[in-house]
Amino acid sequence: MSAQPINSQPNNPPSDLNEQVNAQVNQQVNEQLDGQNHEAWLGFWDQLTGVYGEYLPSLTKHDLLALIFKPQSSIAEWFSGILRFIFHEVAEQAHIIFWLLLLLVIGSILQTLQQSFSSSGVASVSSVAMTGLLLMIVIESVQTCVTYVNETVDLMADFMYALLPLYMAMLTLSGSVTTAAASHPILLFIVQFSHYLMQYFLVPLFVLSILLDIVDTISISFRTSKMAGLCRQVGMWLLGVVVMIYMSIFSVQGVTTSVTDGVGAKTVKTIAGQFIPFIGKVVADTTDLLLASTVLAKNAVGLAGALVLGIMVLFPALKILVIAFMYRICAVVMEPLGHPGMVQAVDAVSKGLFHLCGALVLVSIMFLLGIVVLLIVSNIPLMIR
Repeated sequence: MSAQPINSQPNNPPSDLNEQVNAQVNQQVNEQLDGQNHEAWLGFWDQLTGVYGEYLPSLTKHDLLALIFKPQSSIAEWFSGILRFIFHEVAEQAHIIFWLLLLLVIGSILQTLQQSFSSSGVASVSSVAMTGLLLMIVIESVQTCVTYVNETVDLMADFMYALLPLYMAMLTLSGSVTTAAASHPILLFIVQFSHYLMQYFLVPLFVLSILLDIVDTISISFRTSKMAGLCRQVGMWLLGVVVMIYMSIFSVQGVTTSVTDGVGAKTVKTIAGQFIPFIGKVVADTTDLLLASTVLAKNAVGLAGALVLGIMVLFPALKILVIAFMYRICAVVMEPLGHPGMVQAVDAVSKGLFHLCGALVLVSIMFLLGIVVLLIVSNIPLMIR
C-alpha cells in the first residue's frame, strides 16, 4: 500500500509537477512577505494615497507586494491618472498665466506711453511698479516650488531610512550577506549627503540664479547674467559628478560582492551535497528552493519600494513643470508685444524652475537606482548557484 504513491509519482505530467513547484514557491514567498513587518515603509503609501489617491489606481498594501506576480492595474490606468493630475494642476495654477499676461500687457501699454510722450518720469515710475508686481508673482511661485522640492526630498529620505533595514535583512536571508554588508553604509551615506546637498546648497543656488537673472533683465547698469549662469552650472555639474561617482562605485561594488556571495553559496551547496551522507542532496535542493523564494520576496519588496519612490517624486515634479511651462508660455506669447525686459525676466524664471525640477529628478534617480541596482546584482548569487 505504501509503494503506490512512490510508483505513481513519475507518471505525473511535467506540467503538473511544475505547477506544484510554483504553488509551493508562491506559498513560501507569501509566508515570508506576511511574516515581515512592512508598516514602517508601506505607511508612506497611505500618505501618498491620502494626497493623490484620486489619481492613483486602487492598490492596497498587499497589492503593491504582489505586483511582481500578478499586476492588478493596467498601464492605461496609471497614464490616465497622471493626465488628470496634469490638467488639475494646469487649472489650479491658471491664475499665474492670467496675472503674468495682465502684467505684461500693462507694461507694454506703459512703454508705449513713454515712447509717445518721451517722459522719463513715467518710465521710471512704471519700471518700479512693474518690477514690484512681477517680483510678487515670482516670489510666490518660486517659494511654492522650493516647498515642493524640500518636502519631497525629506519624504524620500525618510522613506529610504524606513525601507533599507528590511531590504538589507531580506538580502541577507537570500544569501547576499556580503552585498548587504557593503551596500548598506553606501546607501545611507548617499541618502544623507544628497539630502543636505539638495536642501542647503543646490536649492539656494538655483533660487539665487533666478533672482540674479531677474536683476539682470530689469537693471540697465548692473549686469548679473554671467553670475546667474555660473550658479546654474555649478549646481548641475556638482549634482552630475555626485551621481556619476555614486553609480560607478555602487555598481562595481555591487557586482563584486554579489559574485563573492554566489561563489560562497555554490561552495557550501557542493560541500553539503557531496559530504553529508544520504541527505546531502536533499538538504542542498531544499536550501536552493528556500533561497529562491526569499529572492522572489526580496524582489517584490524592492519593486514595490521603487514604485512608491517613483510616485513620491512624480507628482511634485509635475507640479513644478506645470508652473515652469506657464512662465515659458507667457514669455513666448508676449514676446512680440510685451516689455522686452519683463519678457526676459519671465523666461529666466521658467529656466530656473526647470533646473530646480531637474535637480529634484536627479536626486530621486540616485535613490531609485540604488534600489534597482541592488535588486539586480543581488540576483547574481542565485544564477551562480
